[in-house]
Amino acid sequence: MNPAASHGGGFRPPKRPAWQRLHRSPLFWVAAFFILLAMTIFVMTDNLALRPDGKAGKPVPALPP
Repeated sequence: MNPAASHGGGFRPPKRPAWQRLHRSPLFWVAAFFILLAMTIFVMTDNLALRPDGKAGKPVPALPP
C-alpha cells in the first residue's frame, strides 16, 4: 500500500522529466519566439551591417591606422 495514500495524501502522478515540463511552459515559448525573431533579424540584415535607412555603414578597417 502507498504510504502517502494512507495519510490522506491522495494519488500523485509521477513527475515528468524536466524537459517535458519546460516545453509546456508559456514562458519558454515566448522566449523561443523572441530568440528566433532576433536570429532572423540578424541574418536578414547581413550581420546587422545595414542601417534603418537601407545604406550600409562604414567599413571597419582590419588594422588600426
